[in-house]
Amino acid sequence: MNSLISEHTLKGLRKGLKGKIVYHASLRRYTSLRVGGPAEMVVYPATREELQHLIRYIASHAVPCLIIGRGTNLLVRDGGVKGMVIKLSSGFSRIKVVETLPSSVKVAVEAGVSLLRFVNFTLSKALSGAEFLTGIPGSLGGALAMNAGAHGKTMQDIVESITWVTPHAEIEEKKRDELTFGYRRLVLPAGTIIVSALVKLQPGNQRAILTEIRRIKTWRRHTQPLNQPSAGSVFKNPPHHAAGQLIEQAGLKGFQVGKAKISEKHANVIVNLGGATAQDILTLMETMQQKVLKDTKIWLEPEIKIVGGNEILNC
Repeated sequence: MNSLISEHTLKGLRKGLKGKIVYHASLRRYTSLRVGGPAEMVVYPATREELQHLIRYIASHAVPCLIIGRGTNLLVRDGGVKGMVIKLSSGFSRIKVVETLPSSVKVAVEAGVSLLRFVNFTLSKALSGAEFLTGIPGSLGGALAMNAGAHGKTMQDIVESITWVTPHAEIEEKKRDELTFGYRRLVLPAGTIIVSALVKLQPGNQRAILTEIRRIKTWRRHTQPLNQPSAGSVFKNPPHHAAGQLIEQAGLKGFQVGKAKISEKHANVIVNLGGATAQDILTLMETMQQKVLKDTKIWLEPEIKIVGGNEILNC
């Protein structure tokens, strides 16, 4: 892959950055599907100020970029991605209670916090309202951007406000009534990077919260292939239908392309049997779409984000 970032311009980048930079990184290790080509560099900003520095650098040098959290809803093509990957993890991992009232508790959570850690935090504080996130892979930032949900609840049900960095490297906070959520999406201005959120939970009974968490964990173990690399649900549920049921009715459960396979446990999940390529997965996805379309005249829309190859990305 030809470099889009010159050594000369890199000096300005390094000058304002203390966070780690990994060059020529294989994105297989950054995604839960364990597929994907290389990135020129993966940058870990340590603070909001460093992220703002990165955004200014990207804008002034026209550098393509991709924001990732834990890579759990991401398929990177085998050709990799051009430019810079910004990973929000270690520098954006704080959680704290900021307001406690008799009927509600507000918690500030940064974008790099894993949903597992967030759920465990709420359990430790006996806070109810986030149990539905149990077992959903990924980070808070990704969950907000996708309006992640399960068991009849989504992120929009608990969000009070979201703070993001604009393409002009400005920090903005938007209240709940200023945000537009949809099915598996949050409407975000182009180039916006979520850095944190304020969520509203309720004081609860710790034993009852733990019981619900255990119930959801048991359900996930029985219905999803948790011991194999995957990106969770591949397609969004069409109106009035379950994507997994449509795929199963099409006779595709267990169907395999290369080392990518439709899970025997859940037909809307593709697993990497070991050594799968992104193209294996893309071919399998197209097979699923075409067969369901032929059988039902319903087109399945991907829930996972597909990036890379010749596509030029902008944060």
